[in-house]
Amino acid sequence: MQFPVSLAGIALFVLVIFACPPVLGADMIVSESLPGGQVGVLDAAAPDGPSDPAEVEAFLDEIMPAAIARYNVPGATVVVVKDGKVVAFKGYGYRDLANRTPVDAATTTFRIGSISKLFTWTSVMQLAEEGKIDLDTDVNTYLKDMKVPDTYPGQPLTMRHLMTHTAGFEDSSLHMTGMDPEDLISTRQYCQENIPARVNPPGKVSRYSNYGTTLAAVVVEDVSGMPFEQYLQTRILTPLAMKDTSIREKLPPELAVKLAQGYSFANSENKPADDFIFVVGPAGSITSTAPDMAKFMIAHLQNGTYGNATILAPETAELMHARAFENDPRITGMCLGFYEQYYNGRRAIVHGGDTDTFHSLFFLLPEEKTGFFVSGSSAGGRGVRNALFTSFMDHYYPAEPRVLPVPDPSASARLRQFDGSYRSNRHNYAGFEKYFSLPDPLNVAASPDGTLIITGSSGPVAYVEVEPGVFSPADGSRPADGDVVFHAAADGSYDFFMYRNNPAMVYDRVPWYAMKSFGDNLKTAAGLVLATVLLWPLLALFRRMHKIPDPSAPKPAGIARWIAGSAALALLVFVFVLVPWISSDVEILTIYMQTQAVPAALTAVLTLPVIVLVLTVAAILSTVPAWRSEYWTLPHRVHYTAVVGALIAMLWWVNVNNLWVFCL
Repeated sequence: MQFPVSLAGIALFVLVIFACPPVLGADMIVSESLPGGQVGVLDAAAPDGPSDPAEVEAFLDEIMPAAIARYNVPGATVVVVKDGKVVAFKGYGYRDLANRTPVDAATTTFRIGSISKLFTWTSVMQLAEEGKIDLDTDVNTYLKDMKVPDTYPGQPLTMRHLMTHTAGFEDSSLHMTGMDPEDLISTRQYCQENIPARVNPPGKVSRYSNYGTTLAAVVVEDVSGMPFEQYLQTRILTPLAMKDTSIREKLPPELAVKLAQGYSFANSENKPADDFIFVVGPAGSITSTAPDMAKFMIAHLQNGTYGNATILAPETAELMHARAFENDPRITGMCLGFYEQYYNGRRAIVHGGDTDTFHSLFFLLPEEKTGFFVSGSSAGGRGVRNALFTSFMDHYYPAEPRVLPVPDPSASARLRQFDGSYRSNRHNYAGFEKYFSLPDPLNVAASPDGTLIITGSSGPVAYVEVEPGVFSPADGSRPADGDVVFHAAADGSYDFFMYRNNPAMVYDRVPWYAMKSFGDNLKTAAGLVLATVLLWPLLALFRRMHKIPDPSAPKPAGIARWIAGSAALALLVFVFVLVPWISSDVEILTIYMQTQAVPAALTAVLTLPVIVLVLTVAAILSTVPAWRSEYWTLPHRVHYTAVVGALIAMLWWVNVNNLWVFCL
């Protein structure tokens, strides 16, 4: 199966894919509702929750067809469980649009993306239960043929950090996918050769990491003595009789023929699309059916037991499901693999999964012994899972209406302390891919009417303060993400915010000098100054034609101009010609992101600023004698100095964006 070669696909992968956001609500800035403005269309809540199969099926038949129609999803599968039993499971739409093959929930397989991580974390907990892994011991203790660098001496990286996504790894997408299942490197080789930069100490803040989960699978291999795929099959899939579930990218023939076709939606049409081929299998490669996922849900809802099989002891399951880390006490926490979610006063533990074409949700209410799994076969699957979630909770576990404070215009001045731009911390920091993968920020601004306006890709949303530093949508809607909570740093300033129900996604405050607008303006201004070096040869030609003496008498003056001029022209070509070309060249980016080879053209292009750096240093060193020896007239010396300053400014922009060969 060929990887879909499209720049849009690459951008989607780097920015949001692989459960990006990895949990329910991470991309739910606004409340999902069904046509007509209703969150649920059945009039009366079910007093016993989703217990009556006929009633649950009627509920799904109301919600799911409307949702897949609204979000243009070709096919979806869903299963609801309660009290250790499957209450209902159904398929909607088509497994294959071309042949009009309907989704059969009993047999059609869907790719579950990052929900696969729950299987990896369950494996880790099994070994912890057996005393073979200590969650608070340095993971390097267990790794046999690799070591994670000791970036923060005295602060070892532990399995608990990996499970709560607090290891501090940057979110790098390099080599996470392949172009053909036959050519995939092993997860072990991937982990050995692609250790991400650690950008904060372990245990400080959540920073979602696919690498961290894959590394945990390598630990499972080293501790158990068997390949992860074999361990998964032996210890989880076979005991739970999950016969239609596989972690292989190249599915066995009997499962491959049941796989739903994935689709992309463009120009008002769903078109078949090949899905990503993941190298990091333990973090997102599992394919399964609704009934199989029901077995895994029931096992966790029953604290490790399904039928006659026990995959976790009760105390181990309870530990896995309990809060293990929180970025802020006002925000839901990270469990050991799961994420907490509170909605209508009920505590859920969840995990979402996103590939390029499949979007899924694994949702459990431990106290109610209830859960559901849903998956859709196109980008609109996000909308389907969100609509099902809010409708499910409002129908089966409704809450009392919430009365919000009236916005106070006099508070507008105080609310300006929250003003600024905030960016998700899920991005690359040290590598070249930072340049084309940096997520757009969310802009926060106080409004004169006393609300706080948060503007993202879907437009502005007004929020009203409900408690100090905590804001709810002013229109009274209840998005699954929950309230916006601003975190106060030690100095009293607000350094990041989070959505209350999305503990894995942190939005850091972006300093002014790291803003794209500032960088673009700096690049433009510096570029205009550098372009003026073209005047030097023109003036020299003019002087020669009119036999005007050259004011730069000393020979070093001419050399200084040649150095600065060469650096300026090379940097202009690099920034305004070569970088846009590389950024738009799908083939080069695909090879770089998905194979072990670095394209020669990319290496050559990113070597140019290194040469410019050397020339710029020489130009800087020439500035002092230029002024001391008065190489030129005062205006010419000022101009030369301005060109050197523009070189420094432009190289600063290059450095901020990791546009060096060293970053490959």
